[in-house]
Amino acid sequence: MKIHIFYFALLIGAVTACNKANPGPILPTDEHFRVHIDNEFNELQGRYAVWLSDEEGTVRAFRWAAGSDTSQIEVPDSKAGEVFDCTVARVFGFETPGSGGIRDTTITLTTYTALADGATIHLRSLAYKRTTDLGFTLNNVTSLDSIIVADGLTFIKPHVTNSYNGLYQVEHTGRIWFRVLANGDPHWRYLYFDNILGNSLNLGNLDLNLMTLSFVQPSNIALPFTGAWKYKVDGVVDTATLQFLPLGDLRRAPGGAEQIISSLDVFEPVANADFMPEPKPYNSFRVQANATSALNGYTYYSDDFYTKLPDQLSAPTFDLEPTFLSDNRSVAVRCVGDFDLLSFTRNYNSPELNISWEVLAKPANGVIISNRLPDVPKELSLAYVPLGVYQFSNLVLTRAENYSRLDGYNAVVKQRLQNTDPLWQAKGGYTGREELY
Repeated sequence: MKIHIFYFALLIGAVTACNKANPGPILPTDEHFRVHIDNEFNELQGRYAVWLSDEEGTVRAFRWAAGSDTSQIEVPDSKAGEVFDCTVARVFGFETPGSGGIRDTTITLTTYTALADGATIHLRSLAYKRTTDLGFTLNNVTSLDSIIVADGLTFIKPHVTNSYNGLYQVEHTGRIWFRVLANGDPHWRYLYFDNILGNSLNLGNLDLNLMTLSFVQPSNIALPFTGAWKYKVDGVVDTATLQFLPLGDLRRAPGGAEQIISSLDVFEPVANADFMPEPKPYNSFRVQANATSALNGYTYYSDDFYTKLPDQLSAPTFDLEPTFLSDNRSVAVRCVGDFDLLSFTRNYNSPELNISWEVLAKPANGVIISNRLPDVPKELSLAYVPLGVYQFSNLVLTRAENYSRLDGYNAVVKQRLQNTDPLWQAKGGYTGREELY
């Protein structure tokens, strides 16, 4: 019996030694291409479809992103070195007012070309502005020459016929101010209000003689060309808490005529003038502007922060030259100059369905960049025929984007994917040039 036990122990020891010398087959690492999705929207706010396409445009993976949840999409048969584009589509149906129950559908698509393996796409809203109805009555007024409510949409303009009652809907981040020229006085008078939280602010009767006089001359910003500019100038109070003091002109009602200008006059509250002591309400400025050049046919965009108001906004030093391809899925442009991101956008509009499809690509100076829209998954092509047959016109909005404080295409796409900062473009120092080909 002892001999048998000895040989059995010897056998166990031999098997153990073999296992240590040969641990068995090594399982391969998981090399599947995958993308993570963090969706903060519920399905009432829109359904999100995500798919991955290879270099031929073939759909290799598709899924609906779970609402108010995280999910992932992967290509099980992907191989090392394969390049994939990722398309995110938001499908949103809504009932048109006065239509008798007819629902319209809007589909917004974004394709990220050559997306990195393991990337995370954050789907969330970054709206941070609030709206307040501002009401007041001006007293001791014999003539009202001008009134400007920064970022205010006029509902009732003060006038002698309404006893100088005013009502404005103001977009703001907690700070409101307005200025008036009255009684033939060449100097502006202003009032400033902080920590505004409510939906309405009724100031009651305001004595014009008690409003602060401003003797500061307006700053002037020269624009790259004469055009119908839309612009906004903010004094930056705190970007971390999204606090700004609007310095812009009246926000016009939709469809209102835009003034043809070649420069901006920026009026500031006197408390921030150079001769006033610290602390001042703000220490830098955000300037946003866009317009279309009648001479060169391109639309200019600018969004940047400045320590001091700039003397002028510079024209883009880069350009796009069109090339011509045969079908409406394809587009190609030649990049002229250095910039960070290239965008192609196609649109389709009908009474029942609106589609916007943007493709983001990496540019290269002096190189023709071509793109062909990927295949549309059957889950969408069967439900929305114009999308499935690429019922777009031959015209494509092409946009070159450059960022003075971001380094290249990957850095810009990273900001878009993270989707955490509503001010990322301004912080990046954005200049854009858009043309229709």
